[in-house]
Amino acid sequence: MKNNQIGIIAVVLVLLVAIFTNPSQTEHKEKIKETFTNYYQKSLDENKIDSENNFAALGSLLGETLINQIIEKAVTRENYVIFSITKITFKGEKKSIGYGIFGNVFLSKKIEDTLNKNLNQ
Repeated sequence: MKNNQIGIIAVVLVLLVAIFTNPSQTEHKEKIKETFTNYYQKSLDENKIDSENNFAALGSLLGETLINQIIEKAVTRENYVIFSITKITFKGEKKSIGYGIFGNVFLSKKIEDTLNKNLNQ
């Protein structure tokens, strides 16, 4: 085989892997839920919310439920076959907040920076 043919075969194989491992909408939402739930738990820990306090436990449960409901309604995925983009609708405007490729979802560094900034205030 010529080098051109090997190169073309390699590119086609990479594209096929990308197509078949493109994360689903559920995977995009789960990544965001995980990120926001971790932030919420850190916030509770830093505010020294006593987990044995029944009201604190209820608040924690309600907070996580609210996070899940908001994400289910506000987060979408735009599929571009070999990759996908995570979008969130906020105040009627869609914004890109991450992308998915090869079975992974990566969120924008701005999301983590904003959450950490709010946590430290």
